[in-house]
Amino acid sequence: MKNGRNEQPLAAGNRLRNGRGFTLVELLIALLALTIGLLATGAMQIFSIRGNYMSGNASTALTLATQRMEDLMNRSSNDLWLKDNKPFNNNNLSSLTDVEFDERVNEKGQVGPGGFYRRIWNVADNTPVQPLKTIAVIVTWDGNKHPVTLTCIR
Repeated sequence: MKNGRNEQPLAAGNRLRNGRGFTLVELLIALLALTIGLLATGAMQIFSIRGNYMSGNASTALTLATQRMEDLMNRSSNDLWLKDNKPFNNNNLSSLTDVEFDERVNEKGQVGPGGFYRRIWNVADNTPVQPLKTIAVIVTWDGNKHPVTLTCIR
């Protein structure tokens, strides 16, 4: 008790009114907490951007594979694009090396030498019921790291 008054400890909200302010340690702790929060938010944004990029490419690749599969399914049985030119790959139609047809395409499906996507299709005549054919369409991007494969019997 000073001068006949009861003094109570100052609450955190009263520090600024009484002119005492914050200590250097309190400011450093607050700055550290803010920095950690901002870094976590930045990392989360990077993961989000990568995820959007991958899902966009996967969606485009699936669309390109579907377009080619529909085109192949609508062709006549003796069409050149439905010939089994490499019967040795019939047990592995998902192969990216032993392919029958290979083209580079852009995201709009236009064939050209600088296409971001690689579209491949393999045909196999060795189905249990003749004259059926097994068709596999594969679309890859980023150096064949990410394949999207569709397989159908026609």
